[in-house]
Amino acid sequence: MHLLNPAGWWFAAIIPIIIIMYLLKPRYQEQLISSTYLWEQALRDIEASQPWQRLKRNLLLFLQLLAAAFLVLALTRPYFPVAGGVESHVIAVLDSSGSMRATDVSPTRFDEACRQVEKLINELGPRDEMTLIGMGTRTEVLAARSRNRGELRRALNQVQVGAGNADLEAVLSLVSSLTREEDNALLVIFSDGHTIPVKSKIQLACPVELRRIGRGDDNTAIMTLAVRGEGARTVTMARIKNYSSQPVETGLELLADENLVDVRELKLKAGAARDVFWEELPAGTEVVQARLTRPDSLNLDNQAWAVVEKSDESKVLLVSEGNIFMEKALALIPGVKVFKTTPDSFNVEMGGYQAYVFDGWLPKELPAQNMLVINPPPGNPLVKVGEEHGIIEQMTAVGEDPLLKYVELEGWQLARSRPINCPNWARPLLEHEKTPLLVAGEYANRRVAVLGFDLHDTNIPLQTGFPILINNLGAWLLPEPTDAAVLESSGDFIRLAPRTETKEIILTHPGGEEQRFEPPFPAVLPVAESGVYCIAWCMEEEQVVSRVAKNPGDNLESDIKPRSLPWSGMVASSGEGSRRATNREIWPWLLGLALLTLVGEWEVYRRGY
Repeated sequence: MHLLNPAGWWFAAIIPIIIIMYLLKPRYQEQLISSTYLWEQALRDIEASQPWQRLKRNLLLFLQLLAAAFLVLALTRPYFPVAGGVESHVIAVLDSSGSMRATDVSPTRFDEACRQVEKLINELGPRDEMTLIGMGTRTEVLAARSRNRGELRRALNQVQVGAGNADLEAVLSLVSSLTREEDNALLVIFSDGHTIPVKSKIQLACPVELRRIGRGDDNTAIMTLAVRGEGARTVTMARIKNYSSQPVETGLELLADENLVDVRELKLKAGAARDVFWEELPAGTEVVQARLTRPDSLNLDNQAWAVVEKSDESKVLLVSEGNIFMEKALALIPGVKVFKTTPDSFNVEMGGYQAYVFDGWLPKELPAQNMLVINPPPGNPLVKVGEEHGIIEQMTAVGEDPLLKYVELEGWQLARSRPINCPNWARPLLEHEKTPLLVAGEYANRRVAVLGFDLHDTNIPLQTGFPILINNLGAWLLPEPTDAAVLESSGDFIRLAPRTETKEIILTHPGGEEQRFEPPFPAVLPVAESGVYCIAWCMEEEQVVSRVAKNPGDNLESDIKPRSLPWSGMVASSGEGSRRATNREIWPWLLGLALLTLVGEWEVYRRGY
């Protein structure tokens, strides 16, 4: 047995104090009496009460000394080294993505993860350190190399579960830099495994444990809610998917401007999806809401909103598993509204968009609108792609095409690419050693541009010429915007593009809270709550109102079945953690024994033993 607080032995001084109190008996006052015959018994009691007499066996004294011993020992915080603990530097990563809101673990997966993190904090030894990292759409270091359990608990209490995806790759990159020169670190990830897949080849020198949270998969989600105006009508399409391993029955309600207009009863097989259409909605509808009536383990994605946009607004649909570079670049194009979906959720009948951006995937049936295709897969119906090439350190422009105006190519590098076999309908714009990497042209009455590489495998998004290239392509693919007051939405923020004459911007959150902004206006506004945000652009003589809907539906988060981390470098995985040496403290048991002893001492005194 070892002690975490040897200074607690100083409190052992209370034991001799208790004994002295028993040795020191109260003295009686002397009185003159006529005879001692009747007082012999009293005299014997007086002799027995003289101080510093030899101790006699006394059950009350024994119980009090035993209770004091338990208390003193508890203050020294004794512990035993046991198996199943932590290393010297523990890096705890807490998943705060949307799927952690699931209630298959009471009260939620996130709460259970926090409980396990707190347990790990309590198991830290006197020389152990912990770094606490929050893993959501942003990676946040909550506490760095701390031995202070109170500080770690306070940092843990500040973490809030979000609605977005968990960026595991960003966390691993951070941990790699933290543990590069350490040989005593341990990474413990508290997650249900639903993170953005790691594309980079990251290997860590420290052991890795996954404390998998969750056990169920009961979830039905609204994956897509799309609307478009056709004259006085508003046509709506909702895609519902059952992620459960069991068939479900649920009601689907549709509301127009918060008024219930229809209820559909749906039966979905396990893993099945269904598209539901409405064509007769009230004229002049501005906001449409769909919601499922059946509760499940993740109520976050049981409702969705859509804003009925103006018919002359340019809308772009980005179909991708996740490409923040394209989201940001498209959001910079004036007059464009960016929408996102995944390949699994895409349907060719999702109309109303002036252009589509397909990232790493193409549908078998192509939409009739203009398209930008990034990294097309082999066997796609649009262009032929060659074998994968290795590192490309320089590319060149083919002629002086207007689409490359102001685009500086210096420093553009690719780790890998698939060369494009330029079809007859297209012209090459960028190439490497006569091999096309970017082509553009008109195909079947639509404008199409094709990039033959994955942006994540290049440094191009970090170059100043990249947003200029996307802006040029967007201007070519899209009609000219008619309104200079543009609201841009991407991820967890709203991008603002006010007119020069705008005097004030009023942002109204879904809950009714208002935020007011005056020049200079911020470029983006962070948003966390799902729902419809209303933006009022206040000018001298008019006020223009825009709306944007933030929906929680996401294929990565809605498929809540616990899984392993999507990381090829994951070499250790455990639901309970590896067996390593740690410190198991026993002071709570000693405190309980002291309390029981005092209760027994009181009972002995009450009975007069």
